[in-house]
Amino acid sequence: MKHPKLAAVTAALAALVTAAGCTSDGGGGGSTPAAGASATGPTTAVGPAAVLTAAAQRVDQQTYRLSLGDGAGGDGTTLVWDPKGRRGLETTTLAVANGKVVIERLATGTDVYVKVTAPDRRVPVWDGRTWWHVGTAEAAAAKRTGLDNTRLASTLGAATEVRATGERAYAGTLDLRNSTDVLGGGAGGVLGDRAAAVPFTATVDPQGRLVRYRIELSGEPGKTSALDLTYADFGLPVSASKPAAGLIGEDPPSNIPGA
Repeated sequence: MKHPKLAAVTAALAALVTAAGCTSDGGGGGSTPAAGASATGPTTAVGPAAVLTAAAQRVDQQTYRLSLGDGAGGDGTTLVWDPKGRRGLETTTLAVANGKVVIERLATGTDVYVKVTAPDRRVPVWDGRTWWHVGTAEAAAAKRTGLDNTRLASTLGAATEVRATGERAYAGTLDLRNSTDVLGGGAGGVLGDRAAAVPFTATVDPQGRLVRYRIELSGEPGKTSALDLTYADFGLPVSASKPAAGLIGEDPPSNIPGA
């Protein structure tokens, strides 16, 4: 596996495509505060790790757009997400021999639907038209085996040895041994024994929100394998409604991601 294909399920899907012919400092104790310090008490310095934990939490306070790549300029995912309403649209594009496969995952807040578009129609259910109902939001989350892109920022809670590398820029390592529910089996398989100390870099905007986050997955010199995330467009409108009845398919077959 060259890289994690963004999710374990997409690796399986690629195989199916091939088979089908598609593929501050602390304040002093003096009686007079220093110039610029708070008159109400000492200021508490905030360490880099705490900055990143707070930045990751702020991501979930507004709607946003997430762009996710594999670090090699190949496959990619875009997610438009409302974290409070638990609704949005995730679109993953996979390069195959004769074009691309597009997987769209629509979460309406109560239910999840998946649509797959393939370069040809050798797999009829990948028709680019049918929204397959993969269950309630809770059931779909329980069945999901790949990356949970809506929760990737939360892995910064496992950051260690964090250091500042520039203005609002940081680096360190992540202990991802307990993050398989977020990363899925695909990334876990790539990390192996290195999951306890995975290098990362991150950038925070002036409002303290996470805007760039890169998790370095590859342990081989000269090879690029990463989860490269960009968060943007905070506060954008997100609309995610149930598809028209005539476009919904129930009882999705096993080659539909999340079925």
